[in-house]
Amino acid sequence: MLKKILVILLLSGLSAHAVEEANIKKVMDAKVKKVLGILKNTKLSQKQKEHKSITVMDKIFDYRTMSQISMGKRWKTLTAKEKNQFSRTFEKKLKYSYVDKLRLYNNQRVITKELKKLKSNRISLEYRIIGKDKNYKVVYLFYKKRKSNQWYIYDVRLVGVSIIQTYRKQFSEFLKTKSFKQLLKSL
Repeated sequence: MLKKILVILLLSGLSAHAVEEANIKKVMDAKVKKVLGILKNTKLSQKQKEHKSITVMDKIFDYRTMSQISMGKRWKTLTAKEKNQFSRTFEKKLKYSYVDKLRLYNNQRVITKELKKLKSNRISLEYRIIGKDKNYKVVYLFYKKRKSNQWYIYDVRLVGVSIIQTYRKQFSEFLKTKSFKQLLKSL
């Protein structure tokens, strides 16, 4: 249940439209608030809620970077065409997972905790999901594009577990015995 609730916040924003450092917290708070409002709207069908939620948050995640990190060293061996195929397929998988988890939202409260500058080009933004019995931590990880002041999400930690590193381990294990084409088909 925890993972499913957290993925709602996790994937609340996907596809490369960056935000400036000074606005990260403000932009993310507004996006999370809007998604929660959509999920609480009883006039919308589940499909409408899913579509609108993805649309709200579909501007700040960098799927290409997420794809590259999830493939690890194998990324360098892929052709440009394979990289594009994988990025598109992986993005769809993340969005499908998000839509699947939206159905589990049950009016939990979400609180912004803190924005931390980890390095000159890395920032984390923590949220807490306040559940009936437990509280859960969601941390968005941002990176700054070189030679710009634009920040993108490249990973999310749910209860201390990196989504992208989890995929990286899964893909690495899969590719030990199967081909890249089989990996694409499995996604």
